Amino acid sequence: MLRRRKTQERAESNVIASRASEAALSALFDGDVVKARDELTAVPKRIEFAETGWKVSLVMALTDLTAGKRKSGLNLLIKVFEKLDDTSLSKDDKGYLRLFALYRAIENTRDGRPPAALRDHAENFSFDTTLVDPGLKAIFPLRRMQAKPEDAPPPPFPSGMGSIGA
Repeated sequence: MLRRRKTQERAESNVIASRASEAALSALFDGDVVKARDELTAVPKRIEFAETGWKVSLVMALTDLTAGKRKSGLNLLIKVFEKLDDTSLSKDDKGYLRLFALYRAIENTRDGRPPAALRDHAENFSFDTTLVDPGLKAIFPLRRMQAKPEDAPPPPFPSGMGSIGA
């Protein structure tokens, strides 16, 4: 009975942590670092890295990087990168997340080169992009999402393109 209750509590805390990290990530995409940090406060204190902790740690790293805390953000990225083998994710999902971490590290270094801890492992992973979980790709896109201006007028036609029989 006690074991079943603990298992249920752990499952509930994983769901809460997953939802909080996804809400924090959407706040980051909107550019609101304060809201992202507030969302991350809803994450339970004790959470297993192998189950949902990797997602929370990755979002925390992205939050630090977005807030301008390069050193702590890159250190968290390195920890997530190195500990992905402890998770139950598929080989392809792990490879995708390693590539995601590598891209974020490259974007946030001064010289455009990832830290040595990531460079050493960069050539040792491979994955099939068609086998990566689509939900994972949606949550952690490899490309940076650029906000498109919504009120931008369409480009003008070149001169002479609109007349018939000219």
